[in-house]
Amino acid sequence: MPPRTDAMDTQFPSRSVPMAEAQLVLLYMLKRLESATDANLLDFLTETGLMNYMDMMPAIGRLVEEGAVLEAQEGVCRRYTLSPSGEEMLALYEGRIPFSAREKIEANLPEWQAALRAQRDYRADMAQTPRGDYEVSLRMMERGRPVMTLTVNLPSSEIAARMCKRWQREGGNVFRTLLSPLIGEKQP
Repeated sequence: MPPRTDAMDTQFPSRSVPMAEAQLVLLYMLKRLESATDANLLDFLTETGLMNYMDMMPAIGRLVEEGAVLEAQEGVCRRYTLSPSGEEMLALYEGRIPFSAREKIEANLPEWQAALRAQRDYRADMAQTPRGDYEVSLRMMERGRPVMTLTVNLPSSEIAARMCKRWQREGGNVFRTLLSPLIGEKQP
């Protein structure tokens, strides 16, 4: 995700968002982002001042009930994607989304798409082993399939957490550095 700022910098909507508007904004966002977790949606909505948790959760829940949005468990989060009926609903009512909401979404979209792609393509998990050290599993994904998996044992949780955090930003460089000598190409 884009770097979070101080909580005081976050914009909160000055009014409650009507349910129909909240649903349309969520459908529009899911169409533009392709898919997102509940945490991704909440971060995007609160940072742009479009919606808060109390407006988002009932709206996304109703969209799931109606079959407009598909929901899948992903770790501790739920991942949402637009269903064909959601696409139809959006096509019918997209003009009712306030211009200011669409403008905020479009203005912030490139940064969020890049962050979500990095989150989806560069996955990192850590776990403590029975010996007391930490095993970090780093995965590089492409189209939902693993391209590379690297497992490293580290002596402390701090080092392991730092490696997990940096993986999304540096994974591509690590991949190139590891593979270049193996396939006979020189680093640029």
